[in-house]
Amino acid sequence: MDLPSLAVILQAALSPNPDERKAAEQSLNQFQYTPQHLVRLLQIIVDNNCDMAVRQVASIHFKNFIAKNWAPHEPNEQQKISHSDKDMVRDHILVFVAQVPPLLRVQLGECLKTIIHADYPEQWPHLLDWVKHNLQDQQVYGALFVLRILSRKYEYHTTDITSMKGYKNYEFKSDEERTPVYRIVEETFRHLLNIFNRLVQIPNPSLEIADLIKLICKIFWSSIYVSSDV
Repeated sequence: MDLPSLAVILQAALSPNPDERKAAEQSLNQFQYTPQHLVRLLQIIVDNNCDMAVRQVASIHFKNFIAKNWAPHEPNEQQKISHSDKDMVRDHILVFVAQVPPLLRVQLGECLKTIIHADYPEQWPHLLDWVKHNLQDQQVYGALFVLRILSRKYEYHTTDITSMKGYKNYEFKSDEERTPVYRIVEETFRHLLNIFNRLVQIPNPSLEIADLIKLICKIFWSSIYVSSDV
């Protein structure tokens, strides 16, 4: 399916007519496994000339598809996304996540979380290099946003036990599970400290500056916390 046709179907998914919505959803389900489908969704998400409602529908469909299909859930389950499509998504989402409005960034952030948890470091060995480079460039917010998600991968994991109130239980990861954090600290903390020192010296900082400071603090905490059984 080409890009204009996909945009039309996504627009139809917003129709007040239930028959039109159902037909659009069926079309999306029919074509979701075709090559380049994920890439075209991402193109619509970042297209400033496209209606925001359509972009939001595309982002939700993109997020849900990645959550369900990026990594096989069963040992013998067949890959449903081609390696070339995965490469294109990984290469472009890092740049786009800082460019889209917050409404869409939330969805792309969830996608990044899924991809990082499944692929880093084995299938995405250059991710940390990208972060390090952009911490020294003009893409500081994007680099911090990605680094926050990356550092959280080694923070904790859910257990199979649910509390009596229905909440999930979380356990901090062991030192062995957190070994990759050491490289994150070695490669990025010097740059984070330099950025942090510059930001806190800005008089009357804007909300954007405050967001950067908050991201850095969260990255520091996720990377250096010490758990205790006491």
